[in-house]
Amino acid sequence: MTDTSYAIYLNANARHVSPEVVSKIEDLVHPDDIFFAEVPGDALRHAATIHERGYKTVFTGGGDGTIVGLINALYKYSDGDSSKVPVLGALSLGTGNALSRLVSSVGALSDLKSWLQNPSKDVWTVSLMEHEGQLHPFGSLGADAEMMADYHQMKAKLGSGRLKPLFQNVSGYFVAFFGATAPRHIAQMFSQDSLEVRITNLADTAYCIGAEGQKGRSFGAGEIIYEGSVVLTMMGTVPVLDYGLKLLPWANSDQEFMQLRLSDISLAASLVHLPAAWNGSLRHEKLYDFFVKRIKIQFSRPMPFQLSGDFEGMRDTVELAVKPGAVRLLRFI
Repeated sequence: MTDTSYAIYLNANARHVSPEVVSKIEDLVHPDDIFFAEVPGDALRHAATIHERGYKTVFTGGGDGTIVGLINALYKYSDGDSSKVPVLGALSLGTGNALSRLVSSVGALSDLKSWLQNPSKDVWTVSLMEHEGQLHPFGSLGADAEMMADYHQMKAKLGSGRLKPLFQNVSGYFVAFFGATAPRHIAQMFSQDSLEVRITNLADTAYCIGAEGQKGRSFGAGEIIYEGSVVLTMMGTVPVLDYGLKLLPWANSDQEFMQLRLSDISLAASLVHLPAAWNGSLRHEKLYDFFVKRIKIQFSRPMPFQLSGDFEGMRDTVELAVKPGAVRLLRFI
């Protein structure tokens, strides 16, 4: 270890962590302060060393899964105290870069260089969601998680050889959508196989969100927030998701809450509204938004479930809670 107070944690399998990029990073950071993760278990092993050495700042490179895995590993050594977790610098070096998009508009190497030249104290404290003891910035059940499951299945079957480039960016999701997800929804529509959901508030209070992000009607503990048909159920503490999609525009407006968004807009109509959904300006009579602290989600049938961009399997019941002020992120912009 050197006498520096910062380190960098890289996913060796991430799309943009190439030998060339690693070489450039090694010109900036001493090799003893660089940690490479090749398998999921490496996060916990490296977190132990990071904690033992007392790094104050840790840069991460490799996408949302990489930083989320490190956050959860670091929490194991913090006794649940967020102040004992190092400040994290999220660098855009993966496929999904929701967290890095919050704090940067440039690029991974540029962000790292600028901070090393002039270490900034500009830190953004971000809340996270807790599910089964793990922390995450966002998640969903329904159409987008279904598309993600279709994407990974198609990538495993077709994402090699000449088709490999197609599944290394957002185009792969469009292939999955039109090739599998949309046809399935059309078949369900004709069979009148609608999806029903019940959302129960498990905290002291929850609120409807108004058209401009203001708190509206309140719900007490045990009250049903929503019950009815649904196409997509999303929740999170950050507004910007993969590829800059701003589906949760009020997610970080109050650290005590996460945003819950329910959409009963059909997939066909969703395509029409995609530009507005992308920039966070979408308003629709079949779009329902809430500020929640702890909720139970119950579906009429098992649904695909994703957290932080990783497919978690099929679930018909999920409980989630917010962890206020869970992590501190360096702000490069």
